[in-house]
Amino acid sequence: MRELRGALADQGQDGWIDSRELRGGDPLWSEIQDAIEAAAAFAVVVSPAAFQSDWVGDELAQALKVQQQHGRAKYPVIPLSLDSTKLGVFKRLFSEEPVCIPVSSAAGGVEVAMNAILIAVGKRLPADVPVAPQPKAELLEELVLELTDLKFHEENGVRRASARARLIYEPATPGQREVTSAQSWRFRAPLGPIEAEELRWYLEKYAICRANIFGTARVRSKRTL
Repeated sequence: MRELRGALADQGQDGWIDSRELRGGDPLWSEIQDAIEAAAAFAVVVSPAAFQSDWVGDELAQALKVQQQHGRAKYPVIPLSLDSTKLGVFKRLFSEEPVCIPVSSAAGGVEVAMNAILIAVGKRLPADVPVAPQPKAELLEELVLELTDLKFHEENGVRRASARARLIYEPATPGQREVTSAQSWRFRAPLGPIEAEELRWYLEKYAICRANIFGTARVRSKRTL
């Protein structure tokens, strides 16, 4: 879980993930073994996807061997239950069933579990720390302006960016079809570099010079508006 690695890094705890650390041509299993033995702790994310991976089971078995050599206190092996997944086939690898730390895949789930993870690896003392409420991911509707056929339009010596435009309504409810405008239309940018510079002058300079207003500034401000 990249989110887990990032959250641990925010707490000053470096994590090792094979997909991030290994490169093409590296000796795969020996590199993984060395990383497991050099680590201070091992965390396994228990999930349906993990059950389908032979590598996860082999890595967990290797970590438990290292734990037998160093002891549980010096080398904790921590199962993280993703979305309430049970230990399942991993249970037989442990001498006795361990306590799993629940982790949610929803927004903020890793942050909620971080206190328990830091306690498990010995980086924080157990305490009655209230769990922060997990934010609920809200579904959002989207109204998208889609631009295609991009080109420049020139009229009376003035160039404007131009595109074919249509509106797309994307509903928040899963499975509901999006709605698009019946027809597209040619859209031309209302502002060019000259108008943009006039607006910049009006917003940034005109308010300052009003105290000593000049006729040319007054004319320019009316033209801009």
